Amino acid sequence: MVHLGTITIGGTSINPARSFGAAVIYNNHKAWTELWVFILGPLIGSFIATGFHQIIIRASNFERIVNSFATP
Repeated sequence: MVHLGTITIGGTSINPARSFGAAVIYNNHKAWTELWVFILGPLIGSFIATGFHQIIIRASNFERIVNSFATP
């Protein structure tokens, strides 16, 4: 779905390094102006995943729950 939605933005490169490389090679105005999507997107996703882990998983005492299933 990501490829279908972003094919017109930077040639659908999901990897930020690949997006940057394409912008350097092609030196196209559109590639440079839309590069921020492929750099900022993974950063925002990693912050959301970190927040989810810190707030939801660690706050619910996940280890205690898992260990309660391991003991007979």
